[in-house]
Amino acid sequence: MSHGNRQAGLFQSVILWRHKRRWVRRHSYQMQHADAMIISHTKSGRTWLRIMISHLYHLAYGTPATEIIDFDNLHRLNPAIPRIYFNRDTRIPAFSRNREYIPVPTDRKTLFLVRDPRDVAVSFHFHVCNRASDRELIRKGIPEQAKSLSLYDFVMDSDLGIPRVVEHYNRWHAEMQAMPHSMIARYEELHTDPVGTLARIMRFIDHEFSQDDIEKAVEFASFDSMSHKEKTGFFSSGRMQPTNAGDAGSHKVRRGKVGGYSDYFTREQNATIDALVTETLNPGFGYS
Repeated sequence: MSHGNRQAGLFQSVILWRHKRRWVRRHSYQMQHADAMIISHTKSGRTWLRIMISHLYHLAYGTPATEIIDFDNLHRLNPAIPRIYFNRDTRIPAFSRNREYIPVPTDRKTLFLVRDPRDVAVSFHFHVCNRASDRELIRKGIPEQAKSLSLYDFVMDSDLGIPRVVEHYNRWHAEMQAMPHSMIARYEELHTDPVGTLARIMRFIDHEFSQDDIEKAVEFASFDSMSHKEKTGFFSSGRMQPTNAGDAGSHKVRRGKVGGYSDYFTREQNATIDALVTETLNPGFGYS
């Protein structure tokens, strides 16, 4: 390797290290100062829930309809709005020689939003291949080679697919025993009873909202509505913009279908996938 290449490599390493440290500082601060936390594995409907919550606060407090809640951005506009910390796990990587990770506080209101691990793994495959940035992949420890795996190999991979999601869920179930203010909400419940489920979530993390406002928030965040808003750039947040407008797989709002994982596999593959979930996932989640 030439001297110039070594310098370039060193420069990139420093940039990446600074990015990681900023990320850790930001998440550590938010964890410690949050009024409530929402934990969910990537591709479990967290953005969908964010948008419904954001619109509720728009209706109640007049915050901009184009703003998506991101910790304290809405709280700064109106202190009555709680600071809500969103993350994909109950721990964040510390990127330190002294410790591997930093756990979230156990004394906060903590909502666990879960989704069928099979649907999560399929959706996560499309996220990794079409939306995730190089920095995100590095931070999550996902190798570049993951993009070249077939969908079936990806969802069966112990570090990427269903086993990864199951490990998270089983650990969360155990951790909840030390979290006196915790609750589970299922993505599927948001589909079958969005009004009732959103009302229950909001009673837990904040307070009772009117039935009318709950219904309006659900309608605002419906699949067709969100898909249109993403395509037209309605939201100010970059999280609701496709990385490639011509590629449906790169859109944040993709299908949102409950049980849609089975459409991608053969009968034999689905049998293997279903057996994996039944044999390894805590039955308390209702997916086994």
